[in-house]
Amino acid sequence: MALPLSELFFAVGAACGVALCGLGAYAYRHWSVPGTAAFSAVAILLGAAALAGSALAAVQGGTVPADSIPPWSDFALLVWGAAMVPWFVFALQYTGRRIDVGRWTVVALAAPLAGVYAIIWMRASGVLTRSALTQVVGTVSILYLFALVIVGCYLVLRTTADYGHLSLLQGVTLSVGAVGPLVALNSLSTLGGAVDDVVVHGIFALAFSMPAVGFSLAVFRYRLFDSPPASGALGERAIPRETDDLVFVVDRDDRIVKLNETAVDTFGVSATAPLGRPFAALTDFDVAELADADTVDLETVAGRRQFDPQVTAFTDQHGRRLGSLLSLRDVTERELRKQRLEVLNRVLRHNLRNRVDVIKSNAAALADGADRSRAEPIQASADQLAALSSKARATDQLLARDAQPSQGDLAATLRELVPRDPAGVDVTVDAPESAPLSTDWAALRSALGSAIENAVEHAASAVVVTVVEQPSSYEVRVADDGPGIPDVDLAALEAETETPLTHGVGLGLWQLKWGVKQLNGDLSFDTGDDHDGTTVRITVPRQST
Repeated sequence: MALPLSELFFAVGAACGVALCGLGAYAYRHWSVPGTAAFSAVAILLGAAALAGSALAAVQGGTVPADSIPPWSDFALLVWGAAMVPWFVFALQYTGRRIDVGRWTVVALAAPLAGVYAIIWMRASGVLTRSALTQVVGTVSILYLFALVIVGCYLVLRTTADYGHLSLLQGVTLSVGAVGPLVALNSLSTLGGAVDDVVVHGIFALAFSMPAVGFSLAVFRYRLFDSPPASGALGERAIPRETDDLVFVVDRDDRIVKLNETAVDTFGVSATAPLGRPFAALTDFDVAELADADTVDLETVAGRRQFDPQVTAFTDQHGRRLGSLLSLRDVTERELRKQRLEVLNRVLRHNLRNRVDVIKSNAAALADGADRSRAEPIQASADQLAALSSKARATDQLLARDAQPSQGDLAATLRELVPRDPAGVDVTVDAPESAPLSTDWAALRSALGSAIENAVEHAASAVVVTVVEQPSSYEVRVADDGPGIPDVDLAALEAETETPLTHGVGLGLWQLKWGVKQLNGDLSFDTGDDHDGTTVRITVPRQST
């Protein structure tokens, strides 16, 4: 015997309730992506609303009062309202707007609805009477509930529209499932007794058929949890946070509106101090200069570093520039390595060519039976080539390794590096008894050794090594009374490369320059008037990493 139409509709509503509860439990067991638990709570609450409404209707006979909402429909609507709190949480988590929604946040979101439900219960039990206050509280709470629903639907629809791997129909089915019961159940208050009871019962069944069908399509047809957009949203936010590049967002007036943690750490500023300030105030470069530059030198907490800048303008939908995204990649080590290869290549080629020419000419003279003294230049050239090759290899190995800072004494190190009784040169050290320093001692020894060796080699009669203590560093001065460093050598160092027309005669000065750069220190030369003597100034930070 066929069921009467009213009972059939309530059976459909109950079946939808069972399906929703089962769907919620299935999703909770099978997925653990952001939003799964909240979605399961929504489905189970809506399923409970359908089951409870159908059960109440069966008990009360399904009759519809002439001028009011049926009690079983009213109760189902209240449970639907409770389901909209986890719906909003689901929208936040699934779309990646906010993943870490804690229990206290959920309590805060549910508090306004809990207050309304308490008022409804007290009015039903006679504790409270209808008043202006209860009406205001009820109206505000309904608006709050609508806001949860609408914002949640907007987030879901907007995200599925923005991400190409998601179907917009996925967002539509989810939103219809969330809003459908509200529209259907709320329409019963408008219809009242104007329609037959069977129609009211059909609307009730329709109210929960929408989430049952919509949520099932979203989960199984559109693969709701297989590739959630939260991973993309979080990934986009993680790119500037996790990258080693310095990332800035500036507005159309080149004022900083956002910067990542790497930029904060690199410049030693707080996360909020640069906001609203011109980009040039922090870096001494404006955005236009960055766009035209291949590399830029910036002063950082780790000393002067080289960066490769990238500038990308972003616009609104009308093509108007809103600002720029700036990315600065630290290429100090890359540029230093490139420079070392260029210099070593040219220095070795130049010296090899000269020494080989000497060896060949003297060897040819020996072959012709010339004076045996020709053998001495051959031996000397071979020794020089061996020494140059050894120094090049040691320099490259030293500077290619990672810095290894440790504690030591600068004054004691200098006294160890100064040669004992060099021929014809008086070497004195003017330094404190102790000069404690944390630095990369291998790089510092290389730099100081090169400076002292060069000074002793070219001095006429005296070399003075002085240590001056400064607030955050030590300055080491190595002064000699020799002829001074040739302009061609200084030009090569200043240009930071060697060319066929400007190259030094050896690796000593380059070893000095690279060693100081490895320490994040500063290097300068004072050759005096007419190149009468040279003073090398090396500034070594107290903490060099």
